[in-house]
Amino acid sequence: MIPGGKKIQNAGGFEIFLIADYQDQDIRNFALADALVLDWQQPDHTTALLKKIRSSFIESIYLLPVFIFNADGIVGDTERALSDGELSVVQEEPIVKVIRQVKKRREDFTPHETNSSENRILTKLFRYMYTRDKALSPEVDVMAHMGYEYPLIRLHYPAGESMEMLKILRRGTDNDFFQGTFVDKTHICPSCHSGHLNLREVCTQCASAHISSENLIHHFVCAYMGPEGDFMTKQGLVCPKCNRQLRHIGVDYDKPSVIYRCHDCRHEFQEPDITALCLNCKTLTPVENLKEIVLDKYVLTDLGRDAARTGIKVEGEEREFTIPGFVNFGTFLTFLRFEIERIKVSGKESQMGSVSLNLPARLRSNRQQFERVVLDISDFIRNNTDSSDILSFASDNTFFMIFPEKGDTAVATMLNDFRNSIEKLLVNTFENEPEWNLTAQFETLNADTEYTALINQVKTI
Repeated sequence: MIPGGKKIQNAGGFEIFLIADYQDQDIRNFALADALVLDWQQPDHTTALLKKIRSSFIESIYLLPVFIFNADGIVGDTERALSDGELSVVQEEPIVKVIRQVKKRREDFTPHETNSSENRILTKLFRYMYTRDKALSPEVDVMAHMGYEYPLIRLHYPAGESMEMLKILRRGTDNDFFQGTFVDKTHICPSCHSGHLNLREVCTQCASAHISSENLIHHFVCAYMGPEGDFMTKQGLVCPKCNRQLRHIGVDYDKPSVIYRCHDCRHEFQEPDITALCLNCKTLTPVENLKEIVLDKYVLTDLGRDAARTGIKVEGEEREFTIPGFVNFGTFLTFLRFEIERIKVSGKESQMGSVSLNLPARLRSNRQQFERVVLDISDFIRNNTDSSDILSFASDNTFFMIFPEKGDTAVATMLNDFRNSIEKLLVNTFENEPEWNLTAQFETLNADTEYTALINQVKTI
């Protein structure tokens, strides 16, 4: 049973829950559900929970069929893209149809582990698309940094990392996992990649936007040509050269062009320059220097469907990153299970700690620098732990540690020291890069610890 959820009875006997109470919802409770129906009565809460579900890396959670029960509201494009459909009434048939399809497709999957965060994201994306026969389409979103977003993959790239998001899609295309079809193109700031631009006509001499335009009038009889203001009198249009009145356009005169006048430097010109003011970083850029982005709709190729079933294996790219003194994550989980079994027999307590580096993708993209930082942190952790402690590094961002019978106070002090020292290292390494953060936490392992629940918790760190 899911707290705050109401089970929907169905002939198939599936675990389908209607969620209308969003307070304190924990997505780990959804791992055993077959589908969810989220009530749209609280749109902000619905959207937040939907994004939490799709941003998880636990397969049983991010692939969970999720519908939106929407009696009379308007669901946004992002929510529509992240859900499996809208329901005006809660009907069993469409929900069960998706449940059966997702379950059937998941039977094709083989376990896949990778140290590469990009491969992890791509495999997740492929599996979501494969289970739904769903394309990945760009959506207009005024809240998005670029003005467009690909909702499912966007969950893993914070604002300002639009180019990293596009880069991973391009990699999928370059390796023939995707076939792209043109949808639209947009132009973004070359400095910060924001799509929020103010395009202005500006003076060709001083670049001021304080300009105005005026028609030029050509008087046929005397061939005088000047700004329309020069012809304006109380009697109508009168030629300032020959003093004749202009009555009929096309007969007495025409308007062959316009003239621009700058109110700052008084310069007059016929073709203004056009510049873009970035509303995010305030950079001024001539429009011809804006960065053009093509937005494609992506579908899986046969190779992409294979990658969904088995995970991504790109020759030469999947290099195992080993750290002396650290076991791989699979071995760590085995040690963790043994430790839980041991303390259930002994009646004592141990601790499992973690230190997570939440670095923007652009800081991880310099692989050589990133691995050097990880090795420096690993050396520090290894030199300040006991030989009986079990250490691991997983998901390209988290150090895990098992401390047998070390005591909560000692572990809390140790993790606090780790965090302070690692923060100093990151400040020195990523100078002028404020967008990283560090979290350190621990769990007490005792006779009541449930291994499966703990593993689900570990995988969401």
